[in-house]
Amino acid sequence: MIIERGARGATVDAIGRAAGVPVGSIYHRFSSIDELLARVWLRAVRRSQTRALAVPVTGKEPLADAVAVALAMYEHCLREPQDTLLLDVLRRRDVAALELGSLGDELEGVNDGVVALMDTLARALYGRADRHSRDLVLLALVDLPHGFAHRQLVSGAAAPARRRRLPAAVRAVLSP
Repeated sequence: MIIERGARGATVDAIGRAAGVPVGSIYHRFSSIDELLARVWLRAVRRSQTRALAVPVTGKEPLADAVAVALAMYEHCLREPQDTLLLDVLRRRDVAALELGSLGDELEGVNDGVVALMDTLARALYGRADRHSRDLVLLALVDLPHGFAHRQLVSGAAAPARRRRLPAAVRAVLSP
């Protein structure tokens, strides 16, 4: 529902109909549509991050580590297309603009583990974790895998060549 209509187009009534549950059940679990949207977003973010953080990164071969993380992210995009498409439609800034209450603290720290991973790889690759080096790592480990998977997710047509080409693209972005 959120993927089709966006954050503001998804109503509790529409979500209840799509899920086949009474609206009262949704309000029993979530205090508001904002809480529901934030929790769904946090779940999708955490699941994608779990994939990335599960890759053993030693820093001894940072380019190989980065390729492994990028492939894990690509596989996550294909295995959890609803998460990926949700994160396309519902951006962090959209969630931050919601009435979050205590969820604001969760939102604030949700990226800490991935930021630490990006910093580790940036330092291993470039000797520093400044804005530019972190941006390159983010491009290689998040944007490229997502972009490589996106067309396949939207069209539904398999594109196995994209997975084979992803490591070379990651290396091209990250090579000094």
